Amino acid sequence: MKTPSLLIVAVALVAALVAWGPAALAATPAPALEKEVVVYSAHDSDMLEWGTKAFQDKYGIKVSTVQAGGGELLKRIEAEKARPLGDVVWGIGPETAASKPELFGPYRLKDADKIFPDMVRADDLMAPFSVAATIIIMYNKKLVAPAEVPKTWRDLTDPKWKDKIANADPSKSGSSYSGTVTRLIAFGRGDAAWAFEEKLIQNLKILPKSSMAYLQVGNGEIPLSIAYEEGAYKFGGPDGTGGVVYPKDGTAVLYDAGLLIKGAAHPNAAKLFLDFTVSKEFQGELVKKFFGRRSVRTDVTLPAGVPTIKDIKTVEYDIKWASENRDAILKKYQELIVKHGK
Repeated sequence: MKTPSLLIVAVALVAALVAWGPAALAATPAPALEKEVVVYSAHDSDMLEWGTKAFQDKYGIKVSTVQAGGGELLKRIEAEKARPLGDVVWGIGPETAASKPELFGPYRLKDADKIFPDMVRADDLMAPFSVAATIIIMYNKKLVAPAEVPKTWRDLTDPKWKDKIANADPSKSGSSYSGTVTRLIAFGRGDAAWAFEEKLIQNLKILPKSSMAYLQVGNGEIPLSIAYEEGAYKFGGPDGTGGVVYPKDGTAVLYDAGLLIKGAAHPNAAKLFLDFTVSKEFQGELVKKFFGRRSVRTDVTLPAGVPTIKDIKTVEYDIKWASENRDAILKKYQELIVKHGK
């Protein structure tokens, strides 16, 4: 009499297993989401505060930040590699990050299929964030007459601009390093390119931060600067104090990136942060709030007035060459700074 009861129980168990399915049996708990994340960033204060606040408000995760130039952040991450204090780096040049790939871990973005394909690396090492003309010429409208506005990089070597052009130290600023590489590539990478760069350095005022380059022009402290596009546009527009020139001898158009720091204490919160920064919602607000930034997504439209890439004379930027030769380029640049007392 017990056999039918046992049979019924067995059938019920089999039915339950079929209903659950193999996926249910193999399911594992989702990784625990940490309650805090430490963001290292080369973005300026406006971008950093806006982005991290938006993330914190949406997810309730506490965000701590460390702000410095891309080169300085790379040195810090390397010094901390035995015991990382940061979780994610946000807003660093791809060639700067690629020069030390061993410091970072891969992550496949949830919206990777919505990112422009040429920005998605096969190794998933970097999460592209935004696209910009890396470096432009900025001028103060009151200090530079319309007829004297430089149109090319070569124009900046005119002796009349000696000590009147602000530029960040490329060993401390990732965007400034990208600008240096852009010019070296534009002028052939060899001796002629370095001869041009040396002539330009003699006219420069070297600054420790990239934000100082556009701020000093915008505030009327210096006539010209070599600045990154979005920063310069803070003072642009018909009523602004600053003007923007896309050099006719070419500039690079690059994305800046976010990366997971290898061995991070809060890896899941860091991954969520990277996904958030490339979400359609966040990218849509980005291009409206920060004029000159372009989305890395294929489904986000640019606001009116932002120059399209096809309207800019570009230089084909060699990320591999820039990352592999970073130490040598910076060493040469520092030698020229010392040589000319900058």
